[in-house]
Amino acid sequence: MNRSFFTAPLALCIILTSGCAFLSGTPGDKPSSTSPKIVTSSAQKHQFWNDSSLFGSIPKSMQAEGDQSCSRDGNGKAIGYHPHPKKYDDTYFTGPGYLCLMN
Repeated sequence: MNRSFFTAPLALCIILTSGCAFLSGTPGDKPSSTSPKIVTSSAQKHQFWNDSSLFGSIPKSMQAEGDQSCSRDGNGKAIGYHPHPKKYDDTYFTGPGYLCLMN
């Protein structure tokens, strides 16, 4: 049988089970007063933001910095910004956080 017949459903299953949290919304006009937080997948292989809707649009003066941050992590272009994001242990990052468009 055709190998893609089995591979396509498997890939779709993986995307739907591991990608839901970072597809849970889009950035708003401005950052929320609630800080987004880095969480880890159940397999502990991927880290992502718990709620992308907590991010706001990126100030034009920070777009280049955001894009650079996202590309350094291999995640493409910055599409959201939050001034006070949290780490997985509930402490705050020292700088802003960027929501990246996944490649």
